[in-house]
Amino acid sequence: MSRYAQCSLICPLDLPSASQVNWEMKMLRSVVLSLASLWALALLETSQVRCQQSVQLGMAPDSFDDQYTGCTEEMETDIAPRLLEEEKARHPLLGSMWGNLSAVWAIKKKRLSVPEGFRDEHGIAILVYTDSSKPLYWKLNKAVREAGVSRDNYMSNFHFKALHYYLTRALQLLRADCGHLFRHQLFRGVRSIRFEPSGAGVFRFGQFTSSSLDVALARSYGNATFFTLHSCFGVHIESFSAIPAEREVLIPMNEVFNVSSFSREGNRSVFLLHSMNQTCSHYNCAYLGGESWLALEREQARLSPLGTGTIQLQRKPLNGWLRCDPHLRFI
Repeated sequence: MSRYAQCSLICPLDLPSASQVNWEMKMLRSVVLSLASLWALALLETSQVRCQQSVQLGMAPDSFDDQYTGCTEEMETDIAPRLLEEEKARHPLLGSMWGNLSAVWAIKKKRLSVPEGFRDEHGIAILVYTDSSKPLYWKLNKAVREAGVSRDNYMSNFHFKALHYYLTRALQLLRADCGHLFRHQLFRGVRSIRFEPSGAGVFRFGQFTSSSLDVALARSYGNATFFTLHSCFGVHIESFSAIPAEREVLIPMNEVFNVSSFSREGNRSVFLLHSMNQTCSHYNCAYLGGESWLALEREQARLSPLGTGTIQLQRKPLNGWLRCDPHLRFI
């Protein structure tokens, strides 16, 4: 008798049936998969925390923030249409989106009441910005955040001049009275950037900024930073949007907000913002030669014999808008 047979006689084994083995194997596989899923989720959450950028909110001094005050007629009739054709040729995605969404706008506008001066290009620009099936908005906003370093940089390196103009003008024409929008809570979720407030407690987004009336939808876009805000200059574009269900309110880059409260919840930043019912812009009619007030001040500071970098200027309205420095010293 073999050694294994002897063992079986001395210590008889209660061997499971084949069906029991299969069941136990399935249970073991289920446990392993569950543990693997939990491990992967923990790893993902850890990597997301590690990948989060921490960015301090400020006045975005390098953003291109032209409001085209006093030059809209020239921009509308000659400059913007020409620039649009050049930029559609330069950006195939912009060209294809503009063509496709022109047909969408032709149908959509029949159901809308638009203000005087609102042109097809303004409506198409909103559709282009809000169409997430072929997102162009992030390229536009990246360019906007960098183009305002100088007028030369804007002229040479900013290749969304027409889209910027049409979208800016659309928001100006569609804007309602502050009291109408301010009473509504708006929400914005950010996935991978953990924003922090600056010491001044005031800031501007420095880009076209989407928010929503739907808190759950806003949270679905991200939770690294979550804003609850009250805006004066945002525009409810639901009826104009490529995705009406998002209930979007689009905020212009130059609206100034006060940080009413800020808290950290774990790895999340949570803000409550209130508009100061004020905008500030460094540029006006840049394409027609208007220089940045901030660039002029920097140059004056460079040439100042004191070399302090601070120039005290008088508060002076220019065509209805106010220039301001990166620290919101209204001038």
